[in-house]
Amino acid sequence: MNALMQSTALAAMTLLIAGPASAKDVEEPAIPHCDKPYGTIALQEAAGGGWWDSYDLENPEALIKLYVNESGCFTLVDRGAGLEMNTNERMIAESGGMQVGSNVGSGQLLAADFFLVPDLITNDDDSGGRRIGGILGGKIGDSIGGILGDVKTKKLEADTILTLVNARTGVQTATARGKAEKRDVSFDVGGILGVAGGISSYQDTQIGRVIAAAYATAYSELIAKVEASGGAVASADAPVESYVIAIDTDMYKAPSRGEAVRGLRQGMFVYPTGNRDGAFLEVKDKFGTTGWVSVEDLQ
Repeated sequence: MNALMQSTALAAMTLLIAGPASAKDVEEPAIPHCDKPYGTIALQEAAGGGWWDSYDLENPEALIKLYVNESGCFTLVDRGAGLEMNTNERMIAESGGMQVGSNVGSGQLLAADFFLVPDLITNDDDSGGRRIGGILGGKIGDSIGGILGDVKTKKLEADTILTLVNARTGVQTATARGKAEKRDVSFDVGGILGVAGGISSYQDTQIGRVIAAAYATAYSELIAKVEASGGAVASADAPVESYVIAIDTDMYKAPSRGEAVRGLRQGMFVYPTGNRDGAFLEVKDKFGTTGWVSVEDLQ
């Protein structure tokens, strides 16, 4: 190893060990905490089809789930591997394979009020930056958007976006952007990186730490927007659910099979007004005609 290479390696090792306290270091936002959840939420896998593999990182879905659970601002419902296992349990129950009293069946899943959709905007400033790779027997990080997988001493940054979507209406309730950058190499652990410590690649690699901080910034901003709006209420924003007419029947003037207002054909949609009398619901059709329908005629 010539003198220049030895000098570069020594400088990089010094940065790794000492971790200079620089104003340009990653600013670690605090994970927000809520007194009660705003509703249930399901997380969509990050777009990009496995971009994290290029940086030797785990799926960021696990990282964001940690932030959601840590904050208590939403109740997380699983729509991934957990849901698949749940479906298998229900199939076993329906086939008669479960013990009596297992209490596994239809109508038990909790609906998601919101979807959380993460995105990563790559950004790489390559002007004049020196790349240091292969130090200490292995890769210690990556550069966002760079072709080479290594650390840049000039600049390392990540832009992320989190979008909160109303699960019933599809309306984007809030969108927040988080940015983090690190111009100096440091491996101090604390703040949100302590939360991310359960996912080693986001704690132990430079690019992982930057992305973790960017997503945490976006999540904090998202919760701030939700709080500023008075709290997101997905069910209140959504129109009433509809029912489908199961068989050809009638809409009645009163909650009984008496005088008919109009006929209803199988497959038509009707919309409940919120009034119920025994086995009859008051409903409207798409033209605004109001009457009563037996629940036995609905699906």
